[in-house]
Amino acid sequence: MRIVVLMDLPPRAPYHTATVAAIEHAAAVLDVGPDVQVLGSDAAAGDTFENADGIVIGPGSPYRDERAVWDTVRSARERGVPLVGT
Repeated sequence: MRIVVLMDLPPRAPYHTATVAAIEHAAAVLDVGPDVQVLGSDAAAGDTFENADGIVIGPGSPYRDERAVWDTVRSARERGVPLVGT
């Protein structure tokens, strides 16, 4: 299961580590192997999420590229990809 997390926090920030840990915990309960990819909002591109099974918009507003965040939300909605925003 490939989950893409869009988040601008540093990797050791508490919210960053908690978000990734929560995804890994849920994957373990469901007995699926998680493939978690964390990207900054300024690295998001349309094809980045092409093969994602789910998208998480992590905490951290204001984002470096707020437009990319909204584009990601719209794209997920249009393609029927599960999305969670924190």
